[in-house]
Amino acid sequence: MTPTFALVDCNNFYVSCERVFNPTLIGKPVVVLSNNDGCVIARSNEAKALGISMGIPVFKIRDTIKTHGVHVYSSNYALYGDMSQRIVEIFSDFTPDVEIYSIDEAFLELSGLKRSSLADYGRSIRSTVQAWTGIPVSVGIAETKTLAKIANRIAKKSERAHGVLDLTRSPYRDRALAITEVEDIWGAGINNALELRNAPDGLIKKKMGITGMRLLQELRGVSCYPLEQSPPSKKEIAVSRAFKNPLLAQADI
Repeated sequence: MTPTFALVDCNNFYVSCERVFNPTLIGKPVVVLSNNDGCVIARSNEAKALGISMGIPVFKIRDTIKTHGVHVYSSNYALYGDMSQRIVEIFSDFTPDVEIYSIDEAFLELSGLKRSSLADYGRSIRSTVQAWTGIPVSVGIAETKTLAKIANRIAKKSERAHGVLDLTRSPYRDRALAITEVEDIWGAGINNALELRNAPDGLIKKKMGITGMRLLQELRGVSCYPLEQSPPSKKEIAVSRAFKNPLLAQADI
């Protein structure tokens, strides 16, 4: 059975969470700052339209904040984590096969489900999450994770898609790949996903190795990355400080 993946991505997640508990923020420019209130880590569409970039130090946009009445919030990870868990629980009502990709993204495996239309199923997921949590999401559907991510990106930006795009066996797939820009691969003249998909295997293997070959297959509709419902635990990293020279006695301190 050919796999079918849906990537569900929460739109401007941190900002959307703040708007759930303060609806007066809807339609207004909003930014959420990092732990120490140093940098912008989330923006509403209205804030993006003002030219506020991701990661910019807040002191650099003080004038913009004042001039345009931008609403500024400190990050609240307890709230965002709780909202994320609620959304994942909703996904389980649509399929038992869910991979939590990040705090605001998840892959759903839909191949074993009976349905008349994948796009309709995606719209049902979208409307249910919106109704039950107030969080807007975009849904991209395709035979591979890579194609589903491309579909999701377009669904989020396209007015015609209305937040849901199904690229499985779609006549518009080439167009979707053509408008998906990629960084030129080591001067090979490959600047979008369509050119990458159609590139010679030997060139991609030489330039990008096995990872590039897997990406190539994913773009061609051959799944190389299965759903990971129990991903391996992240390794812990500890940071410690040491004195420059060995200390042999208390007097050396």
